Amino acid sequence: MKILFVAYFFPPHAHATAVERTVMVIKGLSEEGHEIGLITARNYTYSSKDYSFLKYVPENLKVVSPSALEHSTFCKSLSNLQGAYKNTFRKFIWPDSRVLWLLNAIPASSHFTKVFKPDVVVSVAPPYTDLLLGYLLSRRLKVPHVVDFLDPWSDDLYDMYPLWWQKELTASAEKEILKRVKGVIVATYPMKWRLIEKYPFLKPEMVENITFGIKEDLANRIESPDYSKPFAILYLGTLQGGHKNPKSFVDAFREFCSRHPEVILKIVGGKIEDGIKDLLNKEIPNRNLQIMGYVKNENIHLLVNESHVLWLLISRARGFELVMPAKTITYLGLERPILATVPEGWTAEFLKKAGVTVVSCDRKDEILTCLEELYQKYLNHDLNGPESSVTEEFKYSTIARKYGKFLETSCNL
Repeated sequence: MKILFVAYFFPPHAHATAVERTVMVIKGLSEEGHEIGLITARNYTYSSKDYSFLKYVPENLKVVSPSALEHSTFCKSLSNLQGAYKNTFRKFIWPDSRVLWLLNAIPASSHFTKVFKPDVVVSVAPPYTDLLLGYLLSRRLKVPHVVDFLDPWSDDLYDMYPLWWQKELTASAEKEILKRVKGVIVATYPMKWRLIEKYPFLKPEMVENITFGIKEDLANRIESPDYSKPFAILYLGTLQGGHKNPKSFVDAFREFCSRHPEVILKIVGGKIEDGIKDLLNKEIPNRNLQIMGYVKNENIHLLVNESHVLWLLISRARGFELVMPAKTITYLGLERPILATVPEGWTAEFLKKAGVTVVSCDRKDEILTCLEELYQKYLNHDLNGPESSVTEEFKYSTIARKYGKFLETSCNL
């Protein structure tokens, strides 16, 4: 099968988890014998680069990468401004800040597909601009279109659309695109049932839940906990947006530090909102807090090997029941206990079945109790992660096979 992916984010850029999932799925599909083409962007901004991801890119991948056109491309002097500038700019764009890329991507993809003639087009979103390009390509080439939602679109969980016309256009565009797709891939089961409820023309068999995955090479480099080191809790990822409010955990950890002055909280990875960074620095003593920036994919195992517990956070905000952080699955493969401070719902139940310690995100006393229990296990040298039987189905090799089978079935290829 010849599969054409439309994915704005791709290595060496390391934009959140979209890069990892996309490249690992493409790698697995290539190993399964599928021929893969990719339309991606280059020279886009606000993204770290991580060249260690390039080792996962198949040698035979056929790629076209038209240059990005973003607001910072034209306003470099404004590229670091926050607040009012970004909020104003948001009112004049749709579906997102990547939309001008289409000016380069449409002609480039037209030339590309004269040589690479796909059997199916897969759009990975966000950014939602990918959906528009995938839709246009599938119509022009007269091939099936499958969309891969890592986050919901028209539900607008992150307040991308402040104006009524943006909301209306999003709802209309989502409906039009989904009416014509052959299949929809979503990252969580609640997203699946939300789409089916909203669009009765989507039959259950047309929507497949395919989560993020576990990189086997990373999992294989994880060592047993080092009990000679101070008790350390590791958080990987961003701390921004309404779904990542750590207030209750911070309150609990502050008291935990007063009882055990040697413990450490490590925050590693993506962006931290200024308000959250201020909260962390104000409430947690310097000796107990380590805030690091982006760490390359190839070095994540070093951080895990120096830590004892992994912390997962979802806070109560609009649409929280639809989301599951990508690191949820990553954590399952890292052989460490996981403390999940999440609201009640599908993700909480999923984690409980996997043997994870789950506590409500806004119950400080219960979070503190869980911290104490994990600390006692540390003292007793008795820290254990999820069973390997739980993690087997989430390896990216398994995820890719499931992905390919769904494409073949939904598109009758």
